[in-house]
Amino acid sequence: MNDQVIGIAIEDAHVSAGLVDFETRKVITNTLQRKRLDNNGTADEIIFTWAMVVKDVANATSTPISKIGMGLPGVIDYETGVLIGAMSSGRCKNLFQRNIKELLASKLGIDTSHIRMLNDSASFLQGEVFVGAGRGFKSSLGVTLGMGLGSAKYSNGVVEEAAMYKSPFRDSIVEDYISVRWILNRFETLSGVAVKDLLELKQLAATDPRVAQVFDEFAQNLSEFLNIFIRMHKPEVVVIGGYMESSNRFFFDNVNKKMLDSGVRIPILRAILGEQANIIGAASIWYDASPIHA
Repeated sequence: MNDQVIGIAIEDAHVSAGLVDFETRKVITNTLQRKRLDNNGTADEIIFTWAMVVKDVANATSTPISKIGMGLPGVIDYETGVLIGAMSSGRCKNLFQRNIKELLASKLGIDTSHIRMLNDSASFLQGEVFVGAGRGFKSSLGVTLGMGLGSAKYSNGVVEEAAMYKSPFRDSIVEDYISVRWILNRFETLSGVAVKDLLELKQLAATDPRVAQVFDEFAQNLSEFLNIFIRMHKPEVVVIGGYMESSNRFFFDNVNKKMLDSGVRIPILRAILGEQANIIGAASIWYDASPIHA
């Protein structure tokens, strides 16, 4: 098998894409493309940006646009391509109830049957199962940490979104305790200082012990959630990635320690593919061999 498929990942402020070779299970060198995305733009502006990225990928290797796999946030009817539930943080709100497949196919001059879609949390885990930290395990869970929380599960050769973000947790829901939003709000509560993002917060770590306290509390939140998630599905491994990967040193080892202290012995692994996890995972929707973790 030497199929090549364009994988597309829709991110907070960017759209990324690349040509994925199923034989090597890699994004082909020099095809990785990224463009800024105005999530408040019109439907036509958003689709135009997505289409331009796809065309840039195709032009990089003179490859005709054929099969496309997309990883998208929000609730989508993956068969028809209609966005039926808003994307997180109000992203791409002007696409709500629009047929994304038809709009993109029309802009690219291809048939809608050439486009397949899945949730971005699922595309992350699919990528890590296909070629990353989750490869070789027959069942796994994926968690992406960012402004919100993404979750997915893999078993019997199928990756699905788990949608754990809205599950009851303490006095609210999971995402209210496991997100960048919680970290920034908790630091402001402790210190009275508002920081705009994780980068600014981490710059204070050397001089303000409250940063370490916040990340320790976050590790406790995350380990409690992982215990719940693992008990529900009994996976062989958990893979954690997402926007917060660059902050792993502040909490990841602590999470592993807390999990061991609670009696959990399955591996809790860092994702290894970065942004390419979603691109490779989205493209591998077209992978017909089974199982994908082999």
